[in-house]
Amino acid sequence: MPTQAAALGVTLLIEAPIVLAATARARRGPAWRIAAALLPSCLTHPLAWHAIGNFGAHDYPTGVLLIEALVIAAEAPMLHWLAGIPWRAAFALSLLANVVSAMLGAALA
Repeated sequence: MPTQAAALGVTLLIEAPIVLAATARARRGPAWRIAAALLPSCLTHPLAWHAIGNFGAHDYPTGVLLIEALVIAAEAPMLHWLAGIPWRAAFALSLLANVVSAMLGAALA
């Protein structure tokens, strides 16, 4: 099992390029887009990392789905505000980035 720092690094390597590509035409400048690519995961990842430890083997899949849903809900407003993208786009982007990250993270684990 990777350390929390290593897992966050992998998350950022996966999610940041997705956010940067998806916000290429956003009305905000590059600094805001970079913040949008990094800040949401940096804020939610430690909480998600610790929360998943509360689930045992029998309810782990349910725990992952619950935590990922909460992460998506928390990151969408940050993406909306930081990148200056519409709410629906922010939610879709949060969903996309987190699904890809969770799937690749599970494959690497």
